[in-house]
Order: sequence, then structure tokens, then C-alpha cells
Amino acid sequence: MNQLPKILNYSIIGLEDYLISFENYCSPCEIQKFCKYGRTEPFTVAINCSDLNRAKEKIKFDQLQKLQKKEDVSVTYEELVKKVKINVQNIFSQIWKDKVKARKEEIRCLNSKKVDSMLVSQQGQDWWQDFNITIKVINRECEKIL
Repeated sequence: MNQLPKILNYSIIGLEDYLISFENYCSPCEIQKFCKYGRTEPFTVAINCSDLNRAKEKIKFDQLQKLQKKEDVSVTYEELVKKVKINVQNIFSQIWKDKVKARKEEIRCLNSKKVDSMLVSQQGQDWWQDFNITIKVINRECEKIL
């Protein structure tokens, strides 16, 4: 099991709500001084267990619909469900894209129009790896709630 990153923090802010804080990322970066976020107002991403579960259910539903069209009518629903494979990595990638990368105007370290693209690429990769490890932990916690 991957160890949680030391820089990225997450906290429980409600029964099914988590907050991932990039606070410790926002100070050491020289170009970050131009960003909206810093120590007084750290960049955070809210993760809700219901949202994660809904995304998984949508994938499951979509796959079941496709399987029902392909499979023989004699195949039971339970057998179809066993064939469904949910790739949570795709869900995590979409959250990253929607909640982190989409805010690159505010997070200069992830904006290749403002900063050297090699630096942005490396910074983004570091942030993504830490985010991915952290959201996996949150996902496991969310699965316990179900």
C-alpha cells in the first residue's frame, strides 16, 4: 500500500466530505507568488463520498446497458454484474481534470501558458501522484461508509 504524501493533506469535514489541501505546495514554488492561493487561503479540493459513489454507479449502469445488448438473454443480471469492471482510476483522473487542472489560471505552477512547460509538466506529475495516492485513501474510507 502506498504511503500518504507528506506534503498533501486531507481532512474529514463532514460525514461523507473530505478536503484535500495543497497548502504546503503553494509556498515553496517561486512562481506561486503570483497565484491566488497561498498560506492564508490554501488551494483545496472538496471530495464527497456520494459523488464518488455516483460516478461508480454511473459507470456500472453504462456497462450493464452495453452488456445487456451484447449478451444472450439467458444470462442473469447477477452474471452480468460480475462482468462489470469499474476503473476508479478514470474517475480519479476526471476529478483531477475538473477540480485541479481546470483551475490553472489560479494555480500558476500548473499553467504552461505562464510558466515553462517542462516545469509545469514535472510539477503537475508530482501533484497528480500525491493526489492519486490521497484520493485512493479517501475512496477506501468512502467504501467503508456504504
